[in-house]
Amino acid sequence: MKLPLRSTAQLLILALLLPVVYAGADREFRTTPVMKQEASTLVQLLEAYHYNKDAVKSSDFPQLISDYMKEGLDPYRLFFTAEDEHAFRAKYGPQIETDLAYLGNIDAAFTIYRAYEERVQARTTWVFEELKRDYDFTTQETYAPDRSKSEFPANASEADELWRRRIKYELLQELLADKTPADAKAKVRKRYERMLKNVGDIEPFDVQEMFLSTFTRMYDPHSAYFSADTLKDFSIQMKLSLIGIGAVLGLEDDGYCVVKEVKPGSPADLSGQIHMNDKIVAVQQPGGETIEVIGMKLRRIVDLIRGTKGSKVILTILPHDAVDAGKTKLVQIVRDVIKLDEARASAAIYDLPGESGATVPVGVITLNSFYGPSEDSTATETKSTATQDVAELIGKLKAQGIKALVMDLRRNGGGLLSEAVDLTGLFIARGPVVQVR
Repeated sequence: MKLPLRSTAQLLILALLLPVVYAGADREFRTTPVMKQEASTLVQLLEAYHYNKDAVKSSDFPQLISDYMKEGLDPYRLFFTAEDEHAFRAKYGPQIETDLAYLGNIDAAFTIYRAYEERVQARTTWVFEELKRDYDFTTQETYAPDRSKSEFPANASEADELWRRRIKYELLQELLADKTPADAKAKVRKRYERMLKNVGDIEPFDVQEMFLSTFTRMYDPHSAYFSADTLKDFSIQMKLSLIGIGAVLGLEDDGYCVVKEVKPGSPADLSGQIHMNDKIVAVQQPGGETIEVIGMKLRRIVDLIRGTKGSKVILTILPHDAVDAGKTKLVQIVRDVIKLDEARASAAIYDLPGESGATVPVGVITLNSFYGPSEDSTATETKSTATQDVAELIGKLKAQGIKALVMDLRRNGGGLLSEAVDLTGLFIARGPVVQVR
């Protein structure tokens, strides 16, 4: 078993390998039987096996309500008020330990999220009305954009005043970027339209992940709960491979899914029919119905396009150079393993000034994760690992005469514990390098 490494002395809780329950179109926010089992099991694991297992006491559970509101949902303290926080703590604080630890019930998280969604919708409507006003930028006023350490505004009136200054600040930023007042207002309006859409895309398992991760962080800041989707993404990052068509996708403001990049040698590239800036209008599995993806959440579109190796997917493409929006085409692609080689370890040599005035060649290896082998590799392929790649790069750098070596781990977010240990063995012959408790 290969353990994921996120930081020293931490416990990473992964989603249980149970059937994934997806919400319907109406996004029914309630605790499902699977969620109950996951939540109660998570608490048991933390209390039994976390290195800091005694950190959370019964008296600490009500704080979970505040932390969830402040860290999970509203990190800049813009939508909830102190009155909301007090009301939710009074309602759920006394029972949250019983609900979560013994019953696995996270309905409190869903109720609070629904309130947050309503606050965002109401505030967005307020912003759109506020943008119709004329602003006087000659008055002496201040606004601190980073509110991550601030408290919630006391009440609705204080929140309105906070938002009035925020919108004025955002407009001023656009005006200083040489936009006209009309363009500045249009830019700010589009920003909040996008935010409203993002909130509408949140699914029940997203809320579950936010709530349970908030709980794990009460034990230590590096522990996290992974939903099935997050675990899948984490596995892709660690294996540097996935099964798909080899197109990097993004969402435009108009809701279209756009091809941002086509991986060289991928099925999308070899088809010759998919190009950068093409729009994917619909996705179909052979023999299945055509599903229009305009306005759909990007994760759901990606899930439709990914599949098993050797299977087919049919895309409805609007070419980037099409003059008529009705001139779409059908493209059938066979899914295959896509290697994410750009995320592998890389090296460079820098000539730095030495003591005698001559330059000294210094090798720098950049490693952004402790990745491991992919099970999708064929028998004839070399299964790349961080340790193997770094060892190969060290050999090449030595052959080019480097006098010193720097390992650049500044952007390394973690990875497989086994790889971190093995890689350390390239530099340390014997001795312990990590302790797990």
